[in-house]
Amino acid sequence: MSNDFFNADMEFFIDHRVDWQRLIQLRRGPDAAPADEVETYKMVMQTAGDVCADIEAESEGKWHDEVRLEDGEVKVPAHVASGYEKLRAAGLVCLPMSSKYGGSELPLLVNCMFLEMLSRANSSLMTIVGLQTGVAGDIEKYGSEELCQEYLPRFASGELQGAMDLTEPQAGSDLGGIATRAELRDGKYILNGEKIYITNGGAEVHLVLARDGATFNESRGTTNGLNLMLCPRTLADGTRNGVRIPRIEHKLGIHGSPTCVVELEDAEAYLIGEVGQGFKAMLSLMNNARLGVAAQGIGIAEAAYRAARDYAQQRVQFGQPIVHQPLVKSMLGKMAINIQAARALLYRTCDMIDTIDAIEANLASDHAAQGEERAALEAERDRLQSLIRFFTPLCKYYATEIANDVTRAGIQAHGGIGYMSETAAGHYHNDSIITTIYEGTSEIQASFALKEMAKGALTATLEDTRAQIEALPEEFADLVKLVCDGIDSINGSISALLGDFDYALLNAKRISKMVIDVVVSAELLQQATLKEDKHLLAIAFIRRHMLALHMNAERISSGDATRLQRYNAILGLEQ
Repeated sequence: MSNDFFNADMEFFIDHRVDWQRLIQLRRGPDAAPADEVETYKMVMQTAGDVCADIEAESEGKWHDEVRLEDGEVKVPAHVASGYEKLRAAGLVCLPMSSKYGGSELPLLVNCMFLEMLSRANSSLMTIVGLQTGVAGDIEKYGSEELCQEYLPRFASGELQGAMDLTEPQAGSDLGGIATRAELRDGKYILNGEKIYITNGGAEVHLVLARDGATFNESRGTTNGLNLMLCPRTLADGTRNGVRIPRIEHKLGIHGSPTCVVELEDAEAYLIGEVGQGFKAMLSLMNNARLGVAAQGIGIAEAAYRAARDYAQQRVQFGQPIVHQPLVKSMLGKMAINIQAARALLYRTCDMIDTIDAIEANLASDHAAQGEERAALEAERDRLQSLIRFFTPLCKYYATEIANDVTRAGIQAHGGIGYMSETAAGHYHNDSIITTIYEGTSEIQASFALKEMAKGALTATLEDTRAQIEALPEEFADLVKLVCDGIDSINGSISALLGDFDYALLNAKRISKMVIDVVVSAELLQQATLKEDKHLLAIAFIRRHMLALHMNAERISSGDATRLQRYNAILGLEQ
């Protein structure tokens, strides 16, 4: 049994919320058999659920086991290594990779569901598998055919793992500060520099963002002039490359996930993509990683919710299980609602990305659409790309903040025992905290979303959302009106942000949350037309969140940037 890892929300979305007929025929041609392919996706997820249940059982109680550094080699805890071998044996690594290199070509949606399941079972292991998939995906997208043939089959088999080397002591979110140098010597690229906080830093293959030596001084302080480099720890002739791991970090959570300092000393590497265009290539990996972290947050939250619900049903106080106490029931209900809301936003975003991939596959194929049909597909692709740049940071921001809230409530539901180190409740919370930090903090994600709003993504999103829900049946009219009123409140508050960039940034998280509330409400309403329990979910979410939306809109409209001056005084900062 899969222990419900492949849960009802996932199966419902696959069965009812994706136009597989269109996507698969766009990609494969008019003779494709969508029903058979979708059934294969579900079989893979059921198998993944069984494996994840085994991994969860083996990992129980071992969440404090630490990564070790022995003679320069990174050693993960036994339960993490064993879990990885289970996945490898089942063929559950690098699932989206092309079959040309041994992958399963699964859609992003299905892969995010898998990462969510794996995070629920063992969030440390998920970081390893998620990065392996992301690194392989970037090599496939930007690498030469020679590099693809050399490395990707070994990624698909699980022989190779990957790491993404971005952060440096002076370059965190500001990648313009990268000082690792990539110099061309005798026809080979040589890397020198130091990277810190590198997840899975003991991996065999590193994708390193390094500044091109030819324009090093001219490009300093910008993301121009950066190269994306494939740097293996072992060279083709079997000798060790100049990649050294001097230290591993000890963290609050995800103890089984290696976080390393990586030193590059005359390390040989291979260029991925074009010279000076590494940031663009790495951005593709980073955006997919952000969606993966959103899935990770949801998986951790799901584990915490289930543990809290089970405990509340078993723990008897005052003559009855505490789940019947109104405040506990309300807390658990909010946890369940918020997890499903985060899923709704992530799954909708993944579906848009899968649609773009299908369109691009069609346009490049021998069965490509022509004439007006081709122009319509190109326009749809461009529109969706704009929305995805907006939705990706929203997904990462929302799902990970939800994970923090849900896991904290999980501790509360357990009471005193939830604070004890031997129980899982605190482990889930500690693991969730990092999800709001790595791949860009929540504050960075809200700032990214704000920039996309200024480019027209906000208007397009609100218009699309209104059109979708106004077409729903009359029985949903009261809920539709609440959401449309929320859209009106957003539109009415936007003018207060115009012309004052500092004030807009001050409210970036608030306006992001308001947009999320209406987008999630619309998705839940569409789900409600298909299933009664989704109707109840939509009612609970919309009635709570539209009230909060109106309050946030009023706060934006009535405020100004003088709050920043007050903060200066409170913090003792010079004016």
